[in-house]
Amino acid sequence: MTVFVIGGTGLIGSHATRAISAAGHEVIALARSPDAESKLADWGIRSIRGGAHDRDVIAHGIAAADTVVFTAAIGEAETAVVDWMIEHMANSGKSLIFCSGTGVLGERTLGSWSENTFAEGDEFVPSRTLAGRVQLEKRVRAASAQGLNRGIVIRPPAVWTHAEPHALIKGVLDSARKTGSACYIGDGLNMYTHIHAEDLGEVFRHVVERGQDGAVYHAVAGEVPNRWIAETVARIAGVPPRSITIDEGIELWGKFAALVVFGVSSRSRSPRTRQEFGWSPKHTDMLSAAEISLQRMLEEQPFAPILQTPA
Repeated sequence: MTVFVIGGTGLIGSHATRAISAAGHEVIALARSPDAESKLADWGIRSIRGGAHDRDVIAHGIAAADTVVFTAAIGEAETAVVDWMIEHMANSGKSLIFCSGTGVLGERTLGSWSENTFAEGDEFVPSRTLAGRVQLEKRVRAASAQGLNRGIVIRPPAVWTHAEPHALIKGVLDSARKTGSACYIGDGLNMYTHIHAEDLGEVFRHVVERGQDGAVYHAVAGEVPNRWIAETVARIAGVPPRSITIDEGIELWGKFAALVVFGVSSRSRSPRTRQEFGWSPKHTDMLSAAEISLQRMLEEQPFAPILQTPA
């Protein structure tokens, strides 16, 4: 089939794009810059020049494809684009695969452990911050009622590679530079499940090929408490780990990151993905990979604390 990918050079989209292409499908990806066009060309992937808000360009990509995969970051503008895509693709018989995230499952525990872990079909109460994202998921999943072949949601957890630790680890390193301590909120027993980007790319490939209309698919390799992450960063950077309050976390990382990433527990499972596709992750040791990538980052940019402890 022909697959049009929006966000095809980002962390998630680049691995999805290459996995789908490697399986023999024709892939067209949106490229918002000459660098993005060059990167896609190196991968043997055709590009269309434009951004994730350029509806005329996106319409051109949709017209050329059987399946559309949206992996761009989601804000208000992108939500409006996805809603427009559902309307634009009405009665086309094409498929829409939307990349959301397990942040919608997050419980604001402020560092405490939660025993709750969610499979694809489990009920949950989303935070007010991400309630709109959950409603968008529902609209995508119901898109076949408007004449699409399939509307499917993929919810990745924290995504990492061997070259690049996920954003939470980078945030802890940033806290060490700012305060002289590797920070975590409360007891630090809260956690996000995680997945390597290559393994996630294979999930996208499976979903493109065999995903069921109206489905949600997760992709999980493991989970690590935030305190363990902070202790790892502390050891490598040569600073102590330190528990902070949510107010300090907001000062350090900003309100959204503190309340939706560092202060929540977002634990997920992926039984549907494993059972339907026979999928299992190849990369599971996120913390060991993070140690190597952090050491490399600190060699390239030696650790120099700014020492501006939040009030």
